[in-house]
Amino acid sequence: MGTEFEPLGGATYPDTLERQLAALETDEHLLGLRARRAELAGDRYRPLYHFSPPGGKMNDPNGLCQWRGRYHLFYQFTPPEVGRVHWGHAVSHDLVRWQDLPIALYPTTERDCYSGQTLVEDERVIAIYHGTQSGNAIATADDPLLLNWRKHPRNPVIPIVPVTPEGDPYRVFDPCIWREADGYYALSGTYAGGERSVDCRNVDHLFRSRDLAQWEHLGALIEDGFHTEPGEDGAVPNFWPIGDGRHMLLFFSHKRAAQYYVGEYDREAHRLIPERHGRLAFDGYDRGGLHAPSATIDDDGRFLAIFNLRECAQTRGWFGMMSLPWHLWLAPDHSVRMAPVPGLESLRFDHRQAAPVEIPANGEVLLDGIGGSAIEIEARIDPGAAREVGLTLLRSPGGEEQTTITLYRDAARHATERSRLGIDLSRSSTRPDVFARTPEIGPLQLDEGEPLALRLFIDRGCVEVFAGDRLCL
Repeated sequence: MGTEFEPLGGATYPDTLERQLAALETDEHLLGLRARRAELAGDRYRPLYHFSPPGGKMNDPNGLCQWRGRYHLFYQFTPPEVGRVHWGHAVSHDLVRWQDLPIALYPTTERDCYSGQTLVEDERVIAIYHGTQSGNAIATADDPLLLNWRKHPRNPVIPIVPVTPEGDPYRVFDPCIWREADGYYALSGTYAGGERSVDCRNVDHLFRSRDLAQWEHLGALIEDGFHTEPGEDGAVPNFWPIGDGRHMLLFFSHKRAAQYYVGEYDREAHRLIPERHGRLAFDGYDRGGLHAPSATIDDDGRFLAIFNLRECAQTRGWFGMMSLPWHLWLAPDHSVRMAPVPGLESLRFDHRQAAPVEIPANGEVLLDGIGGSAIEIEARIDPGAAREVGLTLLRSPGGEEQTTITLYRDAARHATERSRLGIDLSRSSTRPDVFARTPEIGPLQLDEGEPLALRLFIDRGCVEVFAGDRLCL
């Protein structure tokens, strides 16, 4: 709307693409990030094709968006020389190959720049984020590579306010932003009542503004007491249309990690009426491996999401990695489908193929000549009448170390009515400083006669398994 915002404390870059690219070649800050990345390249546990930080600590992804043909990923970033959270920044043409850019957001009126999302308009990109000890804040950029961010002079535009023990009138936490005909809307993903991760309930508060400066509290977009369990909150919300007149609220619970609602959005009452609730992490209490999401609608109309993965080296000069980018959509019955984005196939080389083989009951078949610590596997398994069947990955020659992917059939029902797919990490490492976590087991229904179709991405210390387009572990 033409509002002028105050510039950040970082460097100011030229306003044309050619000049920006030239300036980045000699930018000391960016050269420092590249040098850190080069120093860490030899770490055998550092992923090769999942995005990880250039040193320091990376947490939640933020503000995933497409701007002028390029995809931008922001993320909570704590540089090793400071103890405050910034927004790191990377850019990609294909969602597969990412390049570091200078830090986007620096703390000013807040202690840290925590999670938030972006809104792409014709002439600019708006970022909304949570400033710790302050409130929710706005920044904008309109240059080709989104290098020059300007913060709103009235930040925090949605300040932290005193609340009752129940959480009234509202708690201010992770936000997202979108626009409707009558103005801008923002969510504050948080909780009501009780203690988070113990006995609270999930709530996402809705705010509206015409000018990004004055925000009116409209109440709760959704307040759950049925789909989620006591102690769950609605952090890191992402609210976008996903097709067939439905919206998806993709979010994170500090107790049970990534999940979603799908339903109709009543624009007059400003309420989401959930028709479905689903979990994307299945590894038990306390956060889980699949952490916070960031989502966007790209120029092709795809609902895209990326998550951070929590299990990484903490003492090797870096922490954190991102999942592969996902494409999410609705099946005709409005169930949620998911798949890694196209483009990952461009990373393939040195193809190997295993001939069809019969797996003996209570036995195993070793596939010679197929191995590696950064590979993609496509597998089709006909379970037949087996109660359990699966694959063993990253297996040492003697089997002392192995990670298992297992299909479990439900003996209490017909074989095709219900099944589950699991990852078991209990034997993944013999290192004394590595601790196991509970197996992750998610629901997977196979139709009559349908084989188990797996697409597995192994990236050193990370394994992502997509089962058809119905489940990811």
